[in-house]
Amino acid sequence: MIKGARVPERAYLIVLWAVSVIFAGFIVGFGNLVIGDLPQIETTVSPDQFVDKTRDKALQRELKQAEDRRGAIDDKLQIARLQLEQARRASQTATETFQAWIQTRSATTDPQQDPEVVQRTRRLEQLKGNERVIQGRINTLENERLPLEQRATALRQEQNDLQDAAYPAFEKALFWQELRIFLLRLALTLPMLLLAAWLVAKRRKGAYWPLSRGFVIAAVFVFFVELVPYLPSYGGYIRYGVGILLTVAAGHFLIKNMRHYLEKRREVEAQAEEERRKLVSHDEAFKKMSAKVCPGCDRPIAAMEGSETNFCVHCGMTLFNHCSKCDARKMAFFRYCMACGSPAQDAAKAGT
Repeated sequence: MIKGARVPERAYLIVLWAVSVIFAGFIVGFGNLVIGDLPQIETTVSPDQFVDKTRDKALQRELKQAEDRRGAIDDKLQIARLQLEQARRASQTATETFQAWIQTRSATTDPQQDPEVVQRTRRLEQLKGNERVIQGRINTLENERLPLEQRATALRQEQNDLQDAAYPAFEKALFWQELRIFLLRLALTLPMLLLAAWLVAKRRKGAYWPLSRGFVIAAVFVFFVELVPYLPSYGGYIRYGVGILLTVAAGHFLIKNMRHYLEKRREVEAQAEEERRKLVSHDEAFKKMSAKVCPGCDRPIAAMEGSETNFCVHCGMTLFNHCSKCDARKMAFFRYCMACGSPAQDAAKAGT
């Protein structure tokens, strides 16, 4: 089927669609930056802002003192444990030496060595005594450390209690901050969506519709896609609520337009064919005929095998006729004959 649209016109339509998509992409990118940067206008809320500052500082000071004292004791314990380890090794070495010496003395049974036995025994007792002294020092330090550890644990628990007491106020402040930021985002995206709906309803046939179309695509994408990651827990209700309202509005608009269209079609079909042809433009007729749709009533063109379809069986409009010069069969909306190039006598009837 021959198409009536000019080749440059079709190219322009493709380019204009590309312009719409590119324009929408830039708007979406810009909107994403604005929506993402909105939290920066608010001060970050943290639980520490709602804690009792005076009591918290006092707890921190006391906790630091307890930890400092415990740290000093830990240092002493580390040194004492090293000393205890050295004392145990010295005592063990001396014990092993003494036992070996005793075995040698038993073999020789030399009475002159009795004073040396006493001396070696006293030395072992001194080493054991030193070991016991160091162990006692360690026990004392551990006894001093335990209350400090318990006090530090109690102070930390009290700090946690302060944090828990401040958490309800923090949650409330966070809720209002999220609400303010969400309302700001909504104040930017919802008017865009409403303006897009108005453009679709009122400016679809305007000269700058390709740009408006890009804005419509961007507005829908920003509201229903880009806004989703930033929605608070209750934001989904607003998003879906707006979607429901827009769907109802779009449905009402489409139903109203469909009724108006059907009523207008009935009025047009009641007119004479010559009057109806004047309402159909040349390009519109070619476009509909290419889709095998009658330009007069928008119904499918009925075709029977083995017969020519020259008229619409629904409204009776002439779709094909014969050239008055060469009698070639042609579309009734052709301005010139495809076979001989003669002007069609019914060109005026076919519309401009």
